[in-house]
This record gives sequence, structure tokens and C-alpha cells, in this order.
Amino acid sequence: MGSMAVTSAPWRRLAAYGGRGWRPRTSALAAEIEAGNGVAAPFRCDSEHRRLKAVLLYRPGPELASIRNPNSAQHLEVIDVPRLRHEISGLASAYRRLGIAVEWIPSRPFPGKTAPERWNLTYVRDLFFATREGAVVSRMASLARAGEEKFASRALALLGVPLNRSVSGLGAFEGADALWLDSKTVLCGVGRRTNAEGLRQLREALIPQGVEVLAANLPRGTQHLLGLLQIVDRRLALLRSSVAPGSLARMLARRGFRLIRVPESEETSVKGGMNVVAVAPRRLVMPRGCPALKRLYVASGLEVAAEVSAGELLKGGGGLACATGILWREA
Repeated sequence: MGSMAVTSAPWRRLAAYGGRGWRPRTSALAAEIEAGNGVAAPFRCDSEHRRLKAVLLYRPGPELASIRNPNSAQHLEVIDVPRLRHEISGLASAYRRLGIAVEWIPSRPFPGKTAPERWNLTYVRDLFFATREGAVVSRMASLARAGEEKFASRALALLGVPLNRSVSGLGAFEGADALWLDSKTVLCGVGRRTNAEGLRQLREALIPQGVEVLAANLPRGTQHLLGLLQIVDRRLALLRSSVAPGSLARMLARRGFRLIRVPESEETSVKGGMNVVAVAPRRLVMPRGCPALKRLYVASGLEVAAEVSAGELLKGGGGLACATGILWREA
């Protein structure tokens, strides 16, 4: 009876019921984001090397002081919290000097939850993957990091970034396993942090954007694909060739990539010297204290735009790139 009343009433001719004044939404989400008309934040990404415009960081708080055993938090050593906060502030300052907007994950906890789920929030890159149509939110692979996802979701939502997909079910996916090879191709590492189901869900999210997702099996002992490979320009990449599987180098070569082979050394494996962020084509932010790798990069035609301290970040098992959530790159 109620339905009949609605359809027979004069208001059926009004916009609320699809009548006069109804305006269908015909633009794709990617077009709305690119237009910057307020429907969603203008943040978008489909490369690893074009000019970086906005990043998401986290400034750690006193929750790290509750860690008694670094290994239980997936850290390598005890972290000096004030120094880590100083490093994150230095990273933010470097980005701002380069004209990059810096956004922050709110630090307040969720009701009923404890410090452990914030022990690794500093490594923001792991928490989501930016696309042309919003972010794919990770589902962290370890119990030590379970729950971090909601901090990323809250921060992204507050910024107006569409949550394109939250990996669910038995899927495991971490954002540092996914890299844009070009605007139509993403390479995803599969290993300890991202499983086959996480890969499937990433593919499902990107198919509507016309993006192919390729898989790369990661060697044992590797955290993320980002630790082996960095795309620094169109068809130009840094590769830890003695650690990365030969199949990865061959695949990149078939796709026309020139590889800058980064040798294993203390600067690479201990000081995080390949844990860099491309802020523009062939322009890097890298950790301080890696002179040999800096010489290699410069000799290979790259520019080091800034060097930033990362000693405490490294104690947590990550580096500058791990701490940098990519929100927006120039189209």
C-alpha cells in the first residue's frame, strides 16, 4: 500500500524519485578524482617515479616504550623513540622543502585497543596501495601488525581518499609488495607478506581500472618487493640483482627496463641505502651515510635531492621508503 501511495503521488515527478531534476552520475571515479571537484580528494597514483605531490606519515608516540622484546614487535633492536620521532620530522621537512604535501595518520587509539597495534604504524607504505581510483587497504600478514589497517582507513577517509578495496577473508596483502611498472601494469610480490588470495583481490580491484597485475615470487627471507626493486624512471629501475630472483630481472628486461644493479654491501643490507623514494623522475630521497651507493646513483644518471637520517627506522626493520605512504603522484 505504501509503495502504491508513493508511485501515485505527485512527488514521483520530483528528483528524489528519479523525476524532474534527477542528475545521473556518469563520470568514472578516476575522472572525478582527477577533476579535483571535491567529490573525492584529488590524490591518485599510477607510477612509482613521476613527481611526488603528497605523502602520508606517522609520528610514533609513547606506545613504543612498552616494547620489552624487540623481536616480538618484529623489530631488530630497541628503538630510541625520541630519535625516531626526530627522524620522521626530518623526513617530513625534506619532503616539504621539495614541495611535497605531508599528511599524518592520527595517533589516537581506537576504543579498547592497546599499544601493540601501533608498534609498526611508522611503516606506512605497508598499509595501503594508491591507485587512480582510491586506495587498496592492506590486510597485514602477521599477528604483530594485525589491526594497523584501521588506522590507515581512518586517515585516508578523513582526507577524502576513496577506499577502493579492503583486502579481506584469508587474503594477506601489504602495500610495499605492489609497484607500478607503468600506468597499465602493477607488479606484486608474493611471499611471506602477500599471499595468493591477497594477490587475487588486488587484481580484482585493479581490473576495472584497466590495469594488469603480474606476480613475482619473492625469495625466502625477503620482507617486500620494495626491498628488491625500485622504479626510478620510465623503464629504469634499481635492482638488488644478487638477491632478487633471476626471473625478476629477466621479466624487467623483456619489458624494456634498464637495470641499475645495486651490489650487496653494508650500505645496502644494513643501512637501507636502496630504501629510497623517487620524488620525480631520476630524483631520489635516500638515507644519510651511504656514500658508495650515492656515487653509484649519481654515476647512473640519478640525482640525490635529499639525504635523511634513518638509523632508528632501520632498527624497526624498515627505512625511508617503508615510512612513506604514497598518496599522490603527478599524472
